[in-house]
Amino acid sequence: MQALKALGQNFLIEESIAEEIVALAELQPSDKVWEIGPGKGILTTEIIKYNVQLRAFELDKRLQKYLTQRYGNKVLLEFTDILKADWLSYLQKDGGTLKLIANIPYQITSPLLYLLEKYSSSFSRIVMMVQKEVAERLSAKPGSKNYAPLTIRLGLVYDIFSKLQVSKDKFYPVPKVNSTVILMLPRVNKPVIGNPELFNKLLETAFAHRRKTLANNLLPVLGAEKTAKLADLSQLNFKKRGEELAEEDFILLSDCWAAL
Repeated sequence: MQALKALGQNFLIEESIAEEIVALAELQPSDKVWEIGPGKGILTTEIIKYNVQLRAFELDKRLQKYLTQRYGNKVLLEFTDILKADWLSYLQKDGGTLKLIANIPYQITSPLLYLLEKYSSSFSRIVMMVQKEVAERLSAKPGSKNYAPLTIRLGLVYDIFSKLQVSKDKFYPVPKVNSTVILMLPRVNKPVIGNPELFNKLLETAFAHRRKTLANNLLPVLGAEKTAKLADLSQLNFKKRGEELAEEDFILLSDCWAAL
């Protein structure tokens, strides 16, 4: 079966890599596991060796007959778009905390990561193949070119580690980029965000134009008076760019904005 370019399909073909990916999940027979993007089943085959309850989400309905015949009742197969699926319904069906393993089309990485942010309390361990540049963004530090709203938002709820580099020749068809397997663990002592919606708006505003200062990015949104008041309340240097601020600076800034 040919990979569909429209779905961003690149199938992993190296079994030893699949073994390493699944090993990172530290599966136990009592685990309930989600797999996103089983494709032809290279990870699926490895996962079911651990006798876990596995629910696999696949968008490509061409694979329905193949996957159903291959795995039968060993896997709960869901042929649906994971980005449009009713996550609450599936989470309630499975109950408790889950582990997630994914080798996804890279075009859905950001929206999927934001869903994992939203439902972070439901997952105890996530192992995911992402584009190398995304892994670098998720671990970026303030002041670096890869530091972004995604870095901060995911970092609030997960500790994220790059565990395995995977070269593009381990896939078919061969993609244009190399990959990294990341491990995401629930963050202990998560910071409290008073107003998450406002916090996210602040991040998008602060990074709207990366070369502009914090003040110049906030001015069109808040106006001169409120921007000056926010600078005074927070005691932060508004001549800095958004990419230079640390997580705790954004939390302080968000709380001060809410108090205006």
